[in-house]
Amino acid sequence: MITPVPMCRVTLALLTEDLVQAGLVLGRFSCFAPQPEAREKALPEVPLADYRERFEQARTRLLKICRFLEVPPEADTIPERAPTLKALQQLDAWLEEIWNHCSCCEENLRRNQEALREVRQLQKLLHSYRQLDVDLGLLQRDLRFLRVRLGTVPRQNLGRLREAVALAGFSLTRFANLEDRAQVVVAGLKRKVEQLETVLRAADFRELTLPEAFSDHPAQVEASLRERERRLHRERQHLEQEIRERREQHGERLREVAGQLTAASGFAGFGDAPSSRGGLARVSGWIPATELENLRQALDQALPHPVFLEARPPRREEYSQVPSNLRHGSWLQPFAALVRNYGIPRYRELDPTWFLAVSFSILFGMMFGDLGHGLLIALGGWLLGYRLPLARPLLVAAGISSMLFGLLYGSLFGYEGLIPALWLSPLEDPVRMLKVAFAWGVFFILLATLFRIRNDLAEGDWQSALFDGHGLAGLTLYLALLTAGWQWSSGGSLTRWHLASLALPLAAILIWKWRRLDAPPGERLLVVAIEGFETFMNYVSNTLSFLRVAAFGLNHVALALAVFALADRMQTTGHWITVILGNLFIVLMEGAIVVIQVLRLEYYEGFSRFFRGDGRPFQPLRLTLDGGRP
Repeated sequence: MITPVPMCRVTLALLTEDLVQAGLVLGRFSCFAPQPEAREKALPEVPLADYRERFEQARTRLLKICRFLEVPPEADTIPERAPTLKALQQLDAWLEEIWNHCSCCEENLRRNQEALREVRQLQKLLHSYRQLDVDLGLLQRDLRFLRVRLGTVPRQNLGRLREAVALAGFSLTRFANLEDRAQVVVAGLKRKVEQLETVLRAADFRELTLPEAFSDHPAQVEASLRERERRLHRERQHLEQEIRERREQHGERLREVAGQLTAASGFAGFGDAPSSRGGLARVSGWIPATELENLRQALDQALPHPVFLEARPPRREEYSQVPSNLRHGSWLQPFAALVRNYGIPRYRELDPTWFLAVSFSILFGMMFGDLGHGLLIALGGWLLGYRLPLARPLLVAAGISSMLFGLLYGSLFGYEGLIPALWLSPLEDPVRMLKVAFAWGVFFILLATLFRIRNDLAEGDWQSALFDGHGLAGLTLYLALLTAGWQWSSGGSLTRWHLASLALPLAAILIWKWRRLDAPPGERLLVVAIEGFETFMNYVSNTLSFLRVAAFGLNHVALALAVFALADRMQTTGHWITVILGNLFIVLMEGAIVVIQVLRLEYYEGFSRFFRGDGRPFQPLRLTLDGGRP
């Protein structure tokens, strides 16, 4: 479809006790998008708030449990009846009990992991002290007569420090190296410690502090750490076995609970849409007009009590609130993704996806016309589609268009003359290429302006459709500008008729902008003058921007000639290697640049004229543990 699907505003009036079941039905229906409306005095309450709160609590616990036990939070089947509040409370109580066990196990796993990490850090640290044949505990104690210092010094200071501490009556032993520093032990009598401190400071001595676990001989400490590591591994295995047992014990039950909560998720997906008072409730939203009768039948069959359904088409003042339900075939999906990068069409606005698909393919082919290169792009897109399905239609369409224009240009892998040109080779007549690009730009802008007029009329904004710079006045100004330009370029002179045809639509645009603007006269005059000049210049610059289509078509041929010129300087093997690599470079690099240039033309010269892109996406209610909305 070239416009979003026609929608209806639906209001359901039903018993409050049926709201949960109605959420299940509408979630299965997958075509109802709830939307809150202003609460009336007659229905001021938010219904079943305790049910929603209990559901969110149970859902959160279920997802935590499933993530911890590595059980997919998916239901084998979804029951036909949504759980009652009492049933939901029972499910939540069971989930709370299971989660308490799981959280305890999770905490034990965390502690085990931290302890294991600590042991490994100590083992790594101990590696530096293995050469010390001494009880490490002695290095941490305050001995009565002996002073022992453990630390590091720069390697270049080691020799002088050994001589200096010897003069002070101390001994120095190096036991390990750490990058550019040496790890040393300095020992001597306490009564000479003041002399030692001065020497150590001069040598850039940095003291090391041993962990409390290092309280024995290095070999004994290492054995103790290994035993502690084995004990932690056994504890972890025990915890992992406990997790597997709980997974086997509760897996099936968790899937059943997931089904129950999925059935309840439809009501949660209502959000703030429902309102109620006492036993009566109401919920409103949007559905496609074609699904109205199906919805009515589904509700009548599934709900135990009657439900009143009121449906009406959207009012004009509601158009900005109506979600846009866009339906595209698989081949249009990549182009729809490019449109979404710019925005979402408004309701009743033209969907530019089809326009982008056609114009993108034509522009790419004009700028990158080559039968061989297009074949590579099409084949590459088809093969890439097995990994990236969304890219296949886009690349195949671009490749086929490139092949068709390659036939028109008579170009095959950059060779001119191997196949006859059905039209012309770009370098043979560059002026004609520029004229064709200019004509295509004129057609493109005229079509985009007509789309804008249609969109304004569809939304009831007839003043914009008539007097806006992108409306009928702007279209008239553009046609007059083209006529005047043609007359001038043909050697003729501009007549009064030409000047009047330019002045009248421009004056209509300026007057309309003046009346719409609420500002002091001086500011209004300045703004209107700037916007009028911008409207005039936009038509000129946007049209001239399409000359890049011809420029890139010529550049494609010129780049191929440059590759052949380089290849001709080499021997046979080098020639063909250069030709092959040069063609691959053209396909990959120039192809990517052309895509960027085409999208620039589409977005700035096309979409900016008629596509506002500030619509609301259609997000129907669905049964999901994410809360009922996609």
